[in-house]
Amino acid sequence: MNKPDMASLFDGEGMIFPKSNPLAGVTAEFAGPEIAAELGIPPAIDGWPEPEPLEDSLPDVAQFDLELMPESFRPLVKDVAERMQVPMDFPAVAAIATLAGVTNRRALIQPKRQDDSWVVVPNLWGGIVAPPGMLKSPVIASITQPARAIESEWREAHKSEQQAYDAALELEGEEERAWRSQYQTAAKRNNERPVKPISSLVAPVLRRLLTSDATFESLHCILSENPAGLFVLRDELTGWLAGLERQGREQERAFYLESWNGDAAFTIDRIGRGSVHVPHACVSLFGGIQPARLRSYLADALRDGPSNDGLMQRFQLLVWPDSLAGWDYSDRKPDRDALEHAAKVIRRIATMDAENPLRLRFDDPAQTLFEQWLTDLERRRIRENDPSPALQAHLSKYRSLMPSLALLFALADGRFDCVPLLEARLACDCCDYLETHARRVYASQGLSGHLAAIALSKRLAKGWKREEGVFTVRDLYRNGWYMLDSPDAARRALLVLTEHGWVREELDGSDNGPGRPSETYLINPKVGRKHAGQ
Repeated sequence: MNKPDMASLFDGEGMIFPKSNPLAGVTAEFAGPEIAAELGIPPAIDGWPEPEPLEDSLPDVAQFDLELMPESFRPLVKDVAERMQVPMDFPAVAAIATLAGVTNRRALIQPKRQDDSWVVVPNLWGGIVAPPGMLKSPVIASITQPARAIESEWREAHKSEQQAYDAALELEGEEERAWRSQYQTAAKRNNERPVKPISSLVAPVLRRLLTSDATFESLHCILSENPAGLFVLRDELTGWLAGLERQGREQERAFYLESWNGDAAFTIDRIGRGSVHVPHACVSLFGGIQPARLRSYLADALRDGPSNDGLMQRFQLLVWPDSLAGWDYSDRKPDRDALEHAAKVIRRIATMDAENPLRLRFDDPAQTLFEQWLTDLERRRIRENDPSPALQAHLSKYRSLMPSLALLFALADGRFDCVPLLEARLACDCCDYLETHARRVYASQGLSGHLAAIALSKRLAKGWKREEGVFTVRDLYRNGWYMLDSPDAARRALLVLTEHGWVREELDGSDNGPGRPSETYLINPKVGRKHAGQ
């Protein structure tokens, strides 16, 4: 319906409406939403349905069961989750990532009975997906405290070693100067030359366990001195992921991709620095990330292009749990016994010799279970269920995830000879749990239009364009709002909102000249503040 011109509502001497009630009989449909708002005509609600609520329809995920953890870490995980009132998933996955980061190349597992060419290094990547303010960083700090303590002790020890080395180096310099003087004197007198003293000093190496922020060149250098590998902690994975997308960072991206399996060699050659070679680049990685930023990254990374190289699928420990329903004030001391017990496990693993790593296998019952589990993974989950390409690539990484978890759980519970059936079962169950979270992660990208519609519905409910009652697609996307900052994104959101009765497209029959006609949408007058919680 064409909107009446303002001039058509007035005669030469004033408004054509009766003076006693100038708005009598005039409806919003007749005047149009903009004129109606200007004249104070209440919006018409006849013919509009009740707006249907929009819900964030992400797939359900399994809740973490404490029984999935090795016994040595259950008290600590339970204590942190209860004191901080966060989902059990937060401290649990952080504990598993810490086990992986401390172990790295200190222990390996041969998953198959005969094929000794396939050896798995149990380094893992993961993260916690949660909105800001959900205590991701405090949880990670609490769980990684024992590893940080070991790192501090190693730094203090290195400081003492470096001081002793500097003193010995200075003394050796004096001895060399004395030898040089004696040598020159003997040469002048044609006497027997003194033998040059041989240096036996070796510069101390700073042992490292973890780092938070390092350039990949410095990280590569640290790895050259620490054959066990390194645990990289990032408070926000978003910054790390965004950095790898920048032009000129291709080699850094390649370095991390190579470091994921923990067994590939990586060499950096620089003029002036020479060649630095790492025979087994091994990095475990863990941090937090916000759902909105994860979706934004997936939107770019999962398109066919340079970024779709499997980097995201390497985050096998990525969890996205539901928020806790309630909250109660809690104030009690941390469970020191639980922390000390976990710290003993971490310290025992950290002192293992990476130059001669343990090489474990499944015992007979565990081997049978692994064969059954791998067959099911290959036939049913990866192939028969026909998952999306991204999810298929993710599940294919579970071939190494299950034996890695089984090895880590066995080490945590003090098994250094083989991986028994109990730990193998825990690993299988843990993979099932992680798969539900992986499905939520990749499904979130397919719901971009629905999620954009939710974002717009919240703005409409809070009053955006309520007075005008109408807006164009251009009005929407030029605001630059997240998930609504392009014409296509705006149209996808409006399509969903139209289906749910929030808006209605108004066909503009006026001649707007050349170019695409403006796309105008009317707002359902029933949209009010009662929908603000959507």
